[in-house]
Amino acid sequence: MESPTESSEDNRDLIYHCGETLKQFLPIYLSRIRKHYEPSAPRRGFPKLSPLDFHRKSEMASYSDRALGSAIRNISPSVVAVSYFYGVQRKVDCSGFIIRWDDFTQVATVLTSAKLMRSPLGRDDYYIIVRLANGKLLEAVEDYVDYYHNIATFKVKSDAKLKPVDLCCVETSDGDEVFALRRDFHNCKLSETGGSIHHDHPYFGCEQLLSSTCRSSQVGEGGPLINKMGIVCGINFFDGHRCVHPLPTSVIDLCLRNWESYGIVMRPWLGFTVMDIATLPPDTYELMPESSVDRSPADKIEVCPGDSITAVNGSRLSGGLRVYAEELNAASNVLSTLSACGHTNFMVYVKVNDGRKLVVADNLNVNDKKFCSSWLGDDSDWTMEPLIGSQTRAAVDIASW
Repeated sequence: MESPTESSEDNRDLIYHCGETLKQFLPIYLSRIRKHYEPSAPRRGFPKLSPLDFHRKSEMASYSDRALGSAIRNISPSVVAVSYFYGVQRKVDCSGFIIRWDDFTQVATVLTSAKLMRSPLGRDDYYIIVRLANGKLLEAVEDYVDYYHNIATFKVKSDAKLKPVDLCCVETSDGDEVFALRRDFHNCKLSETGGSIHHDHPYFGCEQLLSSTCRSSQVGEGGPLINKMGIVCGINFFDGHRCVHPLPTSVIDLCLRNWESYGIVMRPWLGFTVMDIATLPPDTYELMPESSVDRSPADKIEVCPGDSITAVNGSRLSGGLRVYAEELNAASNVLSTLSACGHTNFMVYVKVNDGRKLVVADNLNVNDKKFCSSWLGDDSDWTMEPLIGSQTRAAVDIASW
């Protein structure tokens, strides 16, 4: 991969689309990280990690598979690194990928994790910076944030045409081989881990997630999950075991189309996560709350683990988590349509313990941070020391660095 800091011309391009503050500190940032770049020949593959780091099929993918290598090289220009800067300090890194390009406005849309917007540090002095595959840095503008599905889109303007991926709604089968891609903001390198996708569900608040045996890290959150043909299957999130849990492209596409259609996306908020007990015992499809959030609708009527969810808006559950998700999705579409017309009187009711408890959901915009309570994460990312390249103040003169 070519170094992004080899010429002054590259540096001028790099700050072209940045605000005045960024124009002051990005040259310093580059000078600080330049020493970390080590030119090397293009890599033919990735080193194997210790078996202790992975389980089952999870391993570093190899370019010895020509079809896979070609697929990864084809999608590589679309995979970017995305970082949250608080003032002049780089705090959190994620990955992302370009999903749209407008030839007329020269603006690209980048999809990534909404984790970048969960900062407790405030919103007055932050910047989202996208680093392209060629090392170029672009300042991003917030577009759409959905804390329920944990996705966010940002707009970046580029003089050069950027390559988007096709978010086609590909079907995956349980056990299909997949690869989680990530790009490191610090060294701009693309890497990937392989594994298999599974249609069981992690216990997050979003019932539409799948699971996989791919391993990842915080840097990989928001990157694409692809199959062996290079087709994007979803966006990557990870759990406490650092296994990837993708949100399928079909769900992403629906979220973005609703946003474009209504300009607002509403969703019922109940304040609990659920687990499916469809196999215990056989032929029952009840759901059991796993936890509830303080002062949420569920907490107000004392819903607790062990309670069973039996109906949503009068419809009895007959298909476990899948049907539960479909009911809430349908309610979300109704809420979004009515809210766009100025009406907010549609309510969602969930019966618990066969009607002995009735949870009346709050209608919230998906950009409400109350939805964040269902997702894994802590504030340590934001309170730890700034990442490589940060400084304590902005300055134009870089001669002293």
